[in-house]
Amino acid sequence: MNLDIYTEEMSKSIWDKAFFMDKIPGAKCVIDFGCADATLICMLGELFPSVDFYGYDISHELLKIGLTRLSKAPTNVKSLYDGAGLTGLIERVKRSYKPEEICINFSSVLHEVFSSSQSGKAAIKRLISELKPKYITIRDMYFHEGNRSGMRYVQGPVDMVNKYQPHLKDFEAIYGSTKQAKNLIHFLMKYQWKNNGWETELNENYFAWTIEDFEQLVEYNYTVVFENYYQLPFLTESWKDMFYIPNIHTHAQFILRRD
Repeated sequence: MNLDIYTEEMSKSIWDKAFFMDKIPGAKCVIDFGCADATLICMLGELFPSVDFYGYDISHELLKIGLTRLSKAPTNVKSLYDGAGLTGLIERVKRSYKPEEICINFSSVLHEVFSSSQSGKAAIKRLISELKPKYITIRDMYFHEGNRSGMRYVQGPVDMVNKYQPHLKDFEAIYGSTKQAKNLIHFLMKYQWKNNGWETELNENYFAWTIEDFEQLVEYNYTVVFENYYQLPFLTESWKDMFYIPNIHTHAQFILRRD
């Protein structure tokens, strides 16, 4: 996979990923779990100088890029940590902030964790258990059950999608027929990676989790105080031109607050 292309694609939705910052009153510390190359926290650091930002990711390639960004970031963008540094991150945050001042953010990472990473689940459980953050914010790809009612809309483009072999054949061998709304949406989301990292993206289940699955990882009582289901604007335009598909939900945003 070309990391330059990958990070450029991820940056297309950067403002969408920042949705939570005006909805977490009292937060002084944001931990971005799955921070990748730190683009999000460096941008937020510029916009919110009274909040401290930390990044955590297991990809050393992306963290290497992130450390370069950090050298030019404001001082409230504190540090990046890898998998081996989880204990250090927890200890540093515990020393510096009260639980009521902490937010843990999960942006485009939970589908990866629930798709294939037991160690990722363990890290999430440990962070939340030890830090007891006031807020948990989530933005990710998500299949909303309301999409099923739109099945009549998505059956039409199947014949067009069938032209996109062998990618469609690869996909259906793993996930099943694209005559199902969930699978067709899933395939179209993956298809944008056909020329960059197709094999990696193919085996990553974008719809691997639900908010209920996530809540089972959480030891304390959290209440969902914000939820939003939507389609990314650049997907809307692309799909309208290629497949004539209306605005079907592909993503979700959640904010959980500790009771």
